[in-house]
Amino acid sequence: MGKQKAAPPMRFEPSDFSTDKYRCVNVINLRDRCPVIIMASESCDPPYYRVVDGSLEMFYLSYSEAVDYCRQSGYMHKNNFSGGLL
Repeated sequence: MGKQKAAPPMRFEPSDFSTDKYRCVNVINLRDRCPVIIMASESCDPPYYRVVDGSLEMFYLSYSEAVDYCRQSGYMHKNNFSGGLL
């Protein structure tokens, strides 16, 4: 028997995670684990930003603070980012 090709990793888009309360603005697709997502609240003005990293959820008052967390955690690379606000 020949070798079977491994399935390509799943790639998620922001629309996969948007809800009535949160609009997903970015998805960071990670190779060997769940994606990290950045969401903007739909009910607050100005919106706050929620970063979901597995079972952790962090909340930030600005988009730049949410992105800084993701960069400092080593999540952001050109090849794993889906979204349009960077």
